[in-house]
Amino acid sequence: MPQYEYGSYPAVAIGGHLLAPGDFRPQPVHQSYGGIGEPAWLPPKVRVVTPGDGSAQSIRRAVWSFWSVPYRHQRGRHWPNDLCHAFSWILSFRLASQLFETTALVTDDQGYELLIERLRLPFDEVTLTLNTIAGQDPAWWMLGKLHAYREQEVPFLHIDSDVFLWPGFAAEDLSGEIVAQNPEHAPISDEGYYRPTAVATAIRDTGGFLPPELGGYVDGGGDAALCTGIVGGTAVPLIRHYADLAIRLIESAENQEAWRRLAPLEDFNLVIEQYLLGAVCWGGDKVDVQCVFASQQDTFSEERARERRFTHLIASAKSDSRYLQWLAARVHKDFPADYENAIGNG
Repeated sequence: MPQYEYGSYPAVAIGGHLLAPGDFRPQPVHQSYGGIGEPAWLPPKVRVVTPGDGSAQSIRRAVWSFWSVPYRHQRGRHWPNDLCHAFSWILSFRLASQLFETTALVTDDQGYELLIERLRLPFDEVTLTLNTIAGQDPAWWMLGKLHAYREQEVPFLHIDSDVFLWPGFAAEDLSGEIVAQNPEHAPISDEGYYRPTAVATAIRDTGGFLPPELGGYVDGGGDAALCTGIVGGTAVPLIRHYADLAIRLIESAENQEAWRRLAPLEDFNLVIEQYLLGAVCWGGDKVDVQCVFASQQDTFSEERARERRFTHLIASAKSDSRYLQWLAARVHKDFPADYENAIGNG
């Protein structure tokens, strides 16, 4: 079975130039990633996060997660070295901690050693929930995120460690039942990097567990997912239900034969995390979805990213020398003590 990955495209960085510590001239942004463009596709309508829309901050809790097993096994899309990884954590945490009242980390023992003991990032709360999934296949690199979503009990925003929310990001206006980065085109065919039909077919053929939300969405031609560079919301029971479905899809014994047929499993992380979330939001009862960007196409606009004060170093951007140089320079300039600590201990 062929692997559908992001391909040999230029690095994708949403708002990457915001990393530059000084003046710069924006460069053209590549208009496609994953081999699927969206010019002719109309995404579902979402509420766009706009400064001044809210009267009070509905989401006061920022959450990060780090399952160390995929990182140690170099599964998923990673930084070229541990120091760049450390810089990204520092910048993501330090920026968002200025915007939210409470910060929380969901990790395992190795993650605790790195982020708390070595980098000394002062999260308000830390749980070691991800020790319980040490035996799971690290090909499911987003499984730790799902467990982090499921354990939340109050409105929250989960932030990937390669996402940077700059001063001026409208955190006080986050109020959606579901909050995410942007709607994303997810064709049900096997032409792109989602391939939800392949998942549904394999599970049905082997008699496994297929959530009605997912099966119905595929059968109805659902072609929209939600990018989860950030994800959360105020509808905590709905988010926990979604996370529970996703975890059961991955971990249940009844689905293991389907996953063996579909290997390599890295190809299907986005179906479980992002396409299933789209199914929960748009496959049944109406859900209030709020996003930083109105569409995938909007994320290609450096101007919009600068307006939103939002950066996400997606996929190959994490190995692009420009962004790595800017990342190191930004941490050195804005958080020099953390920079020196990472150099010595990261």
